[in-house]
Amino acid sequence: MIVTKQKKLDEIIEKIKGSVFIFGCGICSDTSRTGGRKEVEAMRLILEDRDIAVEGTYVIDAMCHFQKVRKAVRDNKEVLSNAGTVLVLSCGSGVQSAVGVLPDTIKIVSGVDTVFLGNIENLSSLKEMCSLCGNCVLNETGGICPVTLCPKGLLNGPCGGMKNYKCEIDENLDCAWVKIYERSIIQDTIKDIKKIAKPKDYSVKKPAATLRFTGSHR
Repeated sequence: MIVTKQKKLDEIIEKIKGSVFIFGCGICSDTSRTGGRKEVEAMRLILEDRDIAVEGTYVIDAMCHFQKVRKAVRDNKEVLSNAGTVLVLSCGSGVQSAVGVLPDTIKIVSGVDTVFLGNIENLSSLKEMCSLCGNCVLNETGGICPVTLCPKGLLNGPCGGMKNYKCEIDENLDCAWVKIYERSIIQDTIKDIKKIAKPKDYSVKKPAATLRFTGSHR
């Protein structure tokens, strides 16, 4: 789940040119409460209150899905042709889907900031547990990610500041390496964390990556 937060309203309005069409995202932005149906409608009312004409709104269940964005554009072709700006309340991936589908004559404005990849704890809580680093160490650390859960990203055990099993940086935070150690004892995999980890290879975290599937979709 991609977690987002809404940009400041004045920052959004400053970028809008002419009338606007609003796209929302019904999965990630809806869960983050930044671009679901309620937030899209609230934004419409706010902009109209600022005397900005809203040509229409549309919530796609996944703004990162090019084909669904293309269909939404076709379904709203007439009103979109009247809009000078398309406001996208979705993560950066969703914004760039719109850029890839809509004509260059339409200005596209992002209404949210993309914050992190989050696990859903409940309907009101999302927790970052993966940094998308491209060089996963979970098999060596019992499925617990020190890159994300240790504020220092340490790969070879806790720092000297750990106290009472708590993080030096945040005393309310359990030390990730204590959790890794305890899990390795339970699972009898202590040998894995006794190995000295090499410096992390961040070169594998390539920009603008594409994953292509082969064969039929199951």
